[in-house]
Amino acid sequence: MIISDAKIFEQMESELAKARAATTKASQDKHLHGLMLLVQLAKTGDETGLEVEQSAIPKSEPAQIVNMDGKKIELEDGANGDSLLDF
Repeated sequence: MIISDAKIFEQMESELAKARAATTKASQDKHLHGLMLLVQLAKTGDETGLEVEQSAIPKSEPAQIVNMDGKKIELEDGANGDSLLDF
């Protein structure tokens, strides 16, 4: 896959904006790490483009934390133990 410098710079701007808008330190660190990877990618590439695997570019997916309020989780196989070791 060929990635142009313009596309890398566009992604860098996006990651920087997400880092600035982050509400937690962990989220900010994640976006700054993505920015760092993109900088390294830009430094190692040539001017015409760079071949990169899809997995080398980090995808930003927001993590969702759900409070279960002490409720048991029912799994599709019917298991519903109190311990992680219950099968």
